[in-house]
Amino acid sequence: MDFRNRFSNQGEQTKMVPMFMKKTLSVFFAFVFLAGQSVFADEITTQVPAHLDSLTFLDCYQKVLAHYPALKKRYEQLEQAKAGRNIAIADLFPHVQGVGSMTTTNDPVGVFGMLLQQNKFTQADFALSELNNPNHRTDYHFGLEGEMLLFDSFNTISKIRSARRLVKSADLEADFTEMEAGIVTLESYLGILLAKEVLSVTAAMKDQSDKDLKQAEDLNQKGLILGADFYAAKVTAAGIERERNRAQAMLKSSRMLMNILMGEDLESTWEPVGKLPEYVQDKGEVRTWIATAYQQRKDLAAMDQMIDAQRIESLRQKTSFLPKFYGFGSLNEHTSDWHTGGQDYTVGFKGTMDLFDPTLPGRIKDAKHRYEELKVDRQALRDEIAKGLAGELTRFETVIMDLPVLKQASKDAEQASDLTAKLYQEGRKSIADLLAMRRASLTTITEFEQVLFGLEVEYAKLLFLSGQLDENGLHLVNTRLKGRAS
Repeated sequence: MDFRNRFSNQGEQTKMVPMFMKKTLSVFFAFVFLAGQSVFADEITTQVPAHLDSLTFLDCYQKVLAHYPALKKRYEQLEQAKAGRNIAIADLFPHVQGVGSMTTTNDPVGVFGMLLQQNKFTQADFALSELNNPNHRTDYHFGLEGEMLLFDSFNTISKIRSARRLVKSADLEADFTEMEAGIVTLESYLGILLAKEVLSVTAAMKDQSDKDLKQAEDLNQKGLILGADFYAAKVTAAGIERERNRAQAMLKSSRMLMNILMGEDLESTWEPVGKLPEYVQDKGEVRTWIATAYQQRKDLAAMDQMIDAQRIESLRQKTSFLPKFYGFGSLNEHTSDWHTGGQDYTVGFKGTMDLFDPTLPGRIKDAKHRYEELKVDRQALRDEIAKGLAGELTRFETVIMDLPVLKQASKDAEQASDLTAKLYQEGRKSIADLLAMRRASLTTITEFEQVLFGLEVEYAKLLFLSGQLDENGLHLVNTRLKGRAS
């Protein structure tokens, strides 16, 4: 979907660098933790009202695109680049001005000229007294003046070529920022799904631990279990309740973060569609990822366009001393009484050439070093892309290795929790043992959900860093989140 024209009609950021992706997850969880502190004082509920609107990932993405300030800035920069291109093209067309003036003088030469221009010169004006001491005279002058470039040694053509590359660069930067909006939206949306799953697990575990404690309290009052075990179990149950509180706060704060990205009201509530998929993507080879990124990264392509534009500008400065030729003309009306007067016209052409311009060496050197600076920036960006992909691929591989381990561990934890409950009923395990096992099971299952989160978000980061998180990729993500085959 292309939202660019809509923003251009409305008259509505900085380039994202790979380092941003290294910090996004930590910033996200920091926001969740800080914003969640105020939630602990609220009444905690686990039931979602039936009337809440549902938003898919693509729904959220469209809202983020419509609000994303960095993207609006890119669109404005694109319009500025287009305006600069149009200004350069305009130099090929004639420049026409309307002129007007009022002059009063008794200067002999001025009066003599005015009389001729106004068609008012008479035989009496040849008298020496009139020539040497004329009365003052007023001239009202109106006219049109025009000038047109005929040839300037391709100086203007070079400016146009450079400006067109800057437009292309700005366009590519906007495309890259759309991808940036995609990865930011996806990470936030996945964070909501993670918080939702964790809340569901912790709430269920909290309910089960409450039942266990209620039964243990009855037994404790009858003296059938040790008080130390009972109170130790209460401490563990308090930890489970705190985990439930944190999960509730995390879900609310995650929605708040997404609302900020979408430009919605901070407290707006809605229901996300889907769940974290258990879907392992092909990790590929790091060299393949890097090679793909060098070909498809929009910001790298934008940098190439800027470098080419500066190369043309550098060449233009070197040849700026060459001759320039212009055609010019004017049409004039002169009058002294607003009723009668004279007309004249002038046409011609002229050529100029800088024989000595002290600014030329400085301009040439400045353009050259700007060109060299951009080439260094390009190499730095390529290095950042390679480093970002290498680090991200390592994290993705780690998540892939952790997935079967934690999947089996979560099953084992559930089995151990069930068996411990049976042993507790038989009197062979204490209530403290049972609650400790339930909390261990909760921790393991929560870690498994975090691995599912990492499985999706780390691969999405690889797509983003390699320039492949396009519209098709986002639709595939939306399909997976809704539980359909991709």
